[in-house]
Amino acid sequence: MEKIRVRFAPSPTGLLHIGGVRTAFINFLFARKNNGKFILRIEDTDVKRSTKEAVDAILDGLKWLGIEWDEGPFFQSERFDIYNKYLQKLIDKDMVYPCFCTKEEIEREREEAKKKGIPYKYSGKCRNLSKEEREERIRKGDKYVWRFKVPEGGVRFEDLIKGDMHFMNSVLDDFIIVRSDGIPVYNFSCVVDDFEMGITHVVRGEDHLSNTHKQILIYEALGIKPPKFGHLPLILGKDREKLSKRHGSVSVEEFKKEGFLPEAIINYIFLLGFSLKGDKEIFSLLEMIDEFSIDKVSRTPSVFDYEKLRWINGYYIRHLSIEELMKRGKEFIPDRLMEKGVEFVKRVLKEIQGNIKVLNDIPYLVEYFINEPTYEDSKIKEIIEDERVSSFLKKFLSSINTIEPFEAINIEKKIREILEEMGIKLKVIAQPLRYLLTGRFASPPLFTLIELLGRETVKE
Repeated sequence: MEKIRVRFAPSPTGLLHIGGVRTAFINFLFARKNNGKFILRIEDTDVKRSTKEAVDAILDGLKWLGIEWDEGPFFQSERFDIYNKYLQKLIDKDMVYPCFCTKEEIEREREEAKKKGIPYKYSGKCRNLSKEEREERIRKGDKYVWRFKVPEGGVRFEDLIKGDMHFMNSVLDDFIIVRSDGIPVYNFSCVVDDFEMGITHVVRGEDHLSNTHKQILIYEALGIKPPKFGHLPLILGKDREKLSKRHGSVSVEEFKKEGFLPEAIINYIFLLGFSLKGDKEIFSLLEMIDEFSIDKVSRTPSVFDYEKLRWINGYYIRHLSIEELMKRGKEFIPDRLMEKGVEFVKRVLKEIQGNIKVLNDIPYLVEYFINEPTYEDSKIKEIIEDERVSSFLKKFLSSINTIEPFEAINIEKKIREILEEMGIKLKVIAQPLRYLLTGRFASPPLFTLIELLGRETVKE
């Protein structure tokens, strides 16, 4: 039985996208479920667009999410000698040819196709040059690329997710596999690396289907058995368009800055596009590995639901210890709150924990502990004009100094005494009092809120 080897092979031209995270995580689960290996390869042959910052963002993002690789990272930019060896094999088999067409010539061909209203395909002009003509032009120093000779016929394979796939080669032109600067094109370097690294299964986005067609042709030309392929459906926004920045955060870095927890993101990614039995929505990593099967991946696109992710994130936040919440939320807790002391902050976090969906909610939820509340004039007018509330406030403030110690249980006792004396219920004054103290109608429990704000703040 073959040892399963899968890979994640991002290009370091930007931040790690949530689509890339799904691809990486599914490959990670595939390897773990089958006791296989998960390889990380950085496809950085696009020298102009690849950056060290993007490489770091990919590596840091995967580590933060807990997606651990077994081998790598391997960098394509360090493997040009290997690609040249395989290029020579294709040259020897007469499966490629040098193309000397200039940008201007290619552009003229494009314009001709446009005028005729047909999709552009390279004419194959250089395919029929004689050996002598090619050698002469190379000797003269003419620039050239290497193009693959696309054969007649077609390609057929059984996709792990989509089922039977069939492509006619007639839709392709003789595509470039090595640029004029000697740098291999994605479809060529990818084939070489997947073979050299012993990759058995290639699982990636369905936007790679056209690449798979070309890659299988290269495998066949080299006399190599292709790996098994599986193509994941797209992730869409709620408008059914491909997920992008206009829908909200799309990179790991952005989700991290908003205060999403890595385990929540991974959990949501697992739910995204999997056919799972039952209503269970919260899974540990071990449960996800146990539950995983490539057969459970949906064939249809998934809609990314930010609210669902926030709900799952809130679940994980609610189940953190206060110490862990403080540690994870360190960057989000205002300095002015920290100045009140660690124990005070812990108490505040305990009271607001149930309302935190993302860690970035913390500044808003603790604002009235560090800043003067702001009010709407109409609401203040309504509160002041209620004689029962005004009368209660006078009585409460005149007796506030007698509450010792100033703790929730004693505060509640005093308030209930006053209310009983006045013959009114707590609900009459609870929301007005909460609003006066915070500028809001939602807060921690009233008596705890008063204790945390402190006697002097309440009196003011």
